[in-house]
Amino acid sequence: MIVLLRHGRTEGGEGRCVGRTNLPLSSEGREQARDLADVLGGVPWARLCSSPAGRALATIAPLAGRLGQDVEVLPALDEIDMGAWDGLSFAAIRERFPSEYAARGRRLAQFRVPGGESFADVADRAMSAFAELARGPQPVLAATHAGVIRAVLCRVSGHPLDDLFRFKPGNARCTVLRTDHGLALEAADLDARSVRALF
Repeated sequence: MIVLLRHGRTEGGEGRCVGRTNLPLSSEGREQARDLADVLGGVPWARLCSSPAGRALATIAPLAGRLGQDVEVLPALDEIDMGAWDGLSFAAIRERFPSEYAARGRRLAQFRVPGGESFADVADRAMSAFAELARGPQPVLAATHAGVIRAVLCRVSGHPLDDLFRFKPGNARCTVLRTDHGLALEAADLDARSVRALF
């Protein structure tokens, strides 16, 4: 079993295009991280993995500390790279890149911001990473991002990647993948207590 954990709530990202932009956890996000450690500390995690982003590492750190386990940093779990748009307000993007912004709306899965990635790129790298994790010791907890989780949900459910925003993974909530016959969806958007009940 692989559990994808979206990082805790952040501050400073409202109205902005946030991919690799470094955002800190908010006070609520830090509380969420502590609560996760309390609830998930009883699960016999074989591996703890994380995106290299500070917000993901800060979310899993209290649990790792409680368990005395190292966190494996996996670049494939990082949020989508939004290239030239990363960190800009959406208003600024619409003003400065009107045709590109419109094109992204028409073909979300394949559109690649200059210097960045498409969601198809994200899905490819994430699925490859999770397939590799599925071959190793389990259960695995992987702290990651909404873009990654949405892309993976599309791939494992067969849902069109152009419509990935129909999935709304909450902060500090979990998506569970079964690994017995490839990667398959067990449950989405679970709170920590619901995940704990699976063990």
